[in-house]
Amino acid sequence: MPELSTEENERIVARVYEAAMAELHAGRPVSAAQRLVHDVEHMMQEANSGASFEQYFRWASLEEIAAIRGHLQTLKLDDLSDLMSQAIAIAFPNGLPATDDEKSNATEWTPEQEEALGDLFPQLEEENGRVTNALGAYAKHSGA
Repeated sequence: MPELSTEENERIVARVYEAAMAELHAGRPVSAAQRLVHDVEHMMQEANSGASFEQYFRWASLEEIAAIRGHLQTLKLDDLSDLMSQAIAIAFPNGLPATDDEKSNATEWTPEQEEALGDLFPQLEEENGRVTNALGAYAKHSGA
């Protein structure tokens, strides 16, 4: 049975995510801890809203995509880091593009890529609660 997130962790993650998003949109720096919470929560929101990794890869910056596996490892979510490696390899079989403009041009996937990304998504979706709890615990301990 999937792990359920706690209300406390949901509140903590939402608070840190929204604050970091506001700062980033204003062009102001955020701490490494805030950035981690922002990037992982952004990945979860985008993937869940599109029921696939496609939406995340379209809307996330190249910097976020490049950092997401390390963020997941920091949270001790190595299995999800491995899942992201698989998704990235499917979405970008020639490796991550060098620029966000190149990434935009690389997000027209074949039907086979779309199907493979869609097939991976349920493995991420069932971890929603676990990710929120890991982010909440991290935010509490890191002072994010």
